[in-house]
Amino acid sequence: MDLTRLTQGEKIAGVSGIALILIMFIFKWFGLKTGVAGFTVEGSRNAWGSYGFIDIVLFITVVAAVGLAALKASDSEVGLPVAASAVVAGLGILSVVLIIISLINPPDFGAGDISGIDHTRKIGVWLGLIAAAGIAYGGWRAMQEEGTSFGGEADRFRGPPDEPSVGPPPPPPPPPPPPSEAP
Repeated sequence: MDLTRLTQGEKIAGVSGIALILIMFIFKWFGLKTGVAGFTVEGSRNAWGSYGFIDIVLFITVVAAVGLAALKASDSEVGLPVAASAVVAGLGILSVVLIIISLINPPDFGAGDISGIDHTRKIGVWLGLIAAAGIAYGGWRAMQEEGTSFGGEADRFRGPPDEPSVGPPPPPPPPPPPPSEAP
């Protein structure tokens, strides 16, 4: 494995992916605080305990980002239908959007509509947002360095423009009009 083969974007995506997985385990992301009968009760969780589905998306993003760097460093060819950097950039953007949504509307850990609960945002969610943004930027920069774009990757699915499109045959021409009767 030769790390000198990595472009700057692949390095950024790989390091950001490693940072995100560590942040997901080590740091608290969200907390709840409530006062019950004069007592204050607090609880907080990391990314794995805070989310029901978003943590899986973040993990897949980490695997893609670190996998991109590992594939390039080992000089392996996988034959993906799209560029791996485009997949990393797309997953990074999705992760950033999901984290921003959770910042706006934090998870409640099943507390539901109990009144008097304050949702707190811990340092982990902010660090996770930065790491996810790093993955998105690294994937985008890797795309730029290899000369790909989202539009170009979408065109790969459409095929070359000189090939006929696959689909049903055109409809038959309409029947000729009936001959007119002359008096």
